[in-house]
Amino acid sequence: MKNTIRAIVILFAFAALAPAADPSPRMQMHEVMYLTPESKRLDKLKELIRRGGDINVPIAFDRMLNAGEDPSTLKPTAWALDEAVQQAREVLVTVLLANGAKLHGGELAKAAHAGSQEVSGTMVAALLLAGADVNSRYDSFTALFWASSRGNKDSVKLLLAQPGIKLDLINNDGDTALMTAVEHTNAEIVEMLVKAGANVSVTNKHGETAPSLAQKELKKQQSRLERQQGIISTLRSPPK
Repeated sequence: MKNTIRAIVILFAFAALAPAADPSPRMQMHEVMYLTPESKRLDKLKELIRRGGDINVPIAFDRMLNAGEDPSTLKPTAWALDEAVQQAREVLVTVLLANGAKLHGGELAKAAHAGSQEVSGTMVAALLLAGADVNSRYDSFTALFWASSRGNKDSVKLLLAQPGIKLDLINNDGDTALMTAVEHTNAEIVEMLVKAGANVSVTNKHGETAPSLAQKELKKQQSRLERQQGIISTLRSPPK
């Protein structure tokens, strides 16, 4: 529902930017990425590229355009490449990059956040090959943070192999990639980060470190285990 409302708001914003009879490059790309059915989106994108469409125009803005206002006062918030990554459409991402799509900074972190490990790895690899900054962020989160949080091991491996990767960058709460891997009990990723040299002593805004978070998570798991054992005991010997 939220995505539908967002698309409608963006559509009305564009209505003030271009005549309906002569769709602007923005409207054309907006239609491909937001209004075209997912099954036809790739074909529509390829068709637009063949016609010389501009794939680097912004397709979403921070607000609607006021009557009589200069469109240049709007702040772009999304582009076709950015949206393709957000949608976890790895084929669209590779096609856009192959045709000169520009990076705007948040794509790599979004790609690392993708739920499917395979899709995430494909997009991260393509973006790194296109020159994405390995330490770039989306909001306050780096790609390494998101990949570690989501358990995307392939993406973590790709990121750790990049020259200049910074292991201990923190988010707004002071958490590192190692901390989020610990909190999500991603043991293999924790080991990968520690072997790569991640600092286990970084303290976040709550005074917690990776070891203390591990202890905290252990207590939670022990509590859940005790409750489950109680349930099993009750089921084996139901009250009379």
